[in-house]
Amino acid sequence: MIANLATRSAYTSQTDSAQAAAELIAGLGAVTPRLVVFFATVEQDGALIGNALRLRFPEAHVAGCSSNGEFSEQGHGTGGAVALALGSDVIAQVASTLAILDDGVPAGIEAAAAALSAQLGQSIRDLDPEHWVGLGFLEGATGREEKINEALGNVAPLLPFVGGSAGDRIRFERTWVYASGELRHNACALLVLRPARPFAILKTCHFVATPAEVTVTKADPEKRLIHELDGRPAVERYAELLGVSVAELGFPHYLANPLGLMIDGEPWLRSLIRSEGTSLFFACSVLEGMTLKLMRAQDIVENAATAFAKATEPLGVPPRAAILFNCAYRMIEVQIKGIGDAYHGALSSVVHAGLHSNGESYLGHINQTLTGIVFS
Repeated sequence: MIANLATRSAYTSQTDSAQAAAELIAGLGAVTPRLVVFFATVEQDGALIGNALRLRFPEAHVAGCSSNGEFSEQGHGTGGAVALALGSDVIAQVASTLAILDDGVPAGIEAAAAALSAQLGQSIRDLDPEHWVGLGFLEGATGREEKINEALGNVAPLLPFVGGSAGDRIRFERTWVYASGELRHNACALLVLRPARPFAILKTCHFVATPAEVTVTKADPEKRLIHELDGRPAVERYAELLGVSVAELGFPHYLANPLGLMIDGEPWLRSLIRSEGTSLFFACSVLEGMTLKLMRAQDIVENAATAFAKATEPLGVPPRAAILFNCAYRMIEVQIKGIGDAYHGALSSVVHAGLHSNGESYLGHINQTLTGIVFS
């Protein structure tokens, strides 16, 4: 019998985890995947869903995490779950494990790297980034993404890891990840993939730099606080950039006006969350001495509609499937504007599964960005 290697996604709005698992399995159908990824709202029983997928697809690596919302071309919402099945025609080789952070980030990532290397029979440090890519579902509640990405860079300096932070309805209290048949809270799910065909890393945002810029003159990166911009209280200087008073500043300003580090003409966004006294609290750490541009939003639906084509253009082949990590701030923006269906419709030209994340990862921790892996 020839295995059915069809690439397929499934979506369920069921809030009961047993029913959600059953609908995902039914939606994926009679496939024989090498990899199954799933994302489910934090209240779902991730172990139940993950174990059900493992039982149904015993030859597959199954990994997933909690989310702020879930989406695929089959549907989108908050409270349910999504899954994506990829066969050997898409994924030639895969290794997966949990990085348990109970003894600290470096120890957890180093142990996970050793486990991945053992599965592959070679060190992940030696993997060719032209043919291999890392995938990370990061612990997303305790603000350690910078340390996690740094540790990943230390164990595999040449291998790019792309992914996002597990969500918990933007409470930043407790998230979960699932891999190797186990659910953990203080952990990351890490995978290393060798796609069977050319692949692309997707990183896109709908913001462009304005001429306005500031320099971070006093900050506490560990706490993700900026105390001073251009030698002045950060709140005061930021309000001045926007042309509003400090008293007027609120969440709509922060959502619409992130700051960004420009590298080779590309923005790497640092989103503002709130003011704390005269300081600004960010969703990413920012270092003293950084020069940041004030960013201006463009059309988020158009940005989504062109994301896959732009990512795969250098490959010269069309996109086939994707695993996506969409910032919760992007989710909030489309909800406020009432364009959720249009936004997800723009992504639906490609089979995919994704989550609204507590931040995104690619060469570090970033915000208000759509990241992912696009398979051809």
